[in-house]
Amino acid sequence: MTVRSWRIAGLPAGVAALFAFLLLGAAPGYGLEKPVEVGQQVPEFSLSGLDGSPVSFQKNIRGKAPLTILFFMTTACSACYEEMEEINDFVGKNPGKVDVWCIAVDLRGIQTVAPYAKANKFRVGYLVDPKFSLPRTFGFNYTPSLAILDARGIVLHKKGGYSPSERISDLIRTFLK
Repeated sequence: MTVRSWRIAGLPAGVAALFAFLLLGAAPGYGLEKPVEVGQQVPEFSLSGLDGSPVSFQKNIRGKAPLTILFFMTTACSACYEEMEEINDFVGKNPGKVDVWCIAVDLRGIQTVAPYAKANKFRVGYLVDPKFSLPRTFGFNYTPSLAILDARGIVLHKKGGYSPSERISDLIRTFLK
């Protein structure tokens, strides 16, 4: 079926396509809702952990430490790995101050992420989001990206992309003061 053959109530193809986009694309993260910004509360979300069980933001993540980092990554991303190494070192030197959750957006989900987590032994929780829905909620379109939250679930900082000269540990430290 081509776009030209789409007909909704006799409407031209372009109008029908626009109608379909608005109807089907109105879900969170698909460009019609504004992303969560600095100073705003993170909305409730639930994603699968590596064991397949649901992990809820409100019940399992929010408020477990003074800071929470939601780190959006893929297992094949070398920049993600480098930033995760630095975050892991910081967490090891500052126990109890930062709770880190890697939101892995790998299309094959647990099947890809579980071996990565086992091999790397980072001090983080892992959630899988093969549909890339949560990064879009924050306005992110690529990895690595991260959001730093306070204990109440308020976004303190958002960062998209990788810069080798930028020290993530320095950024985290500024929010612990």
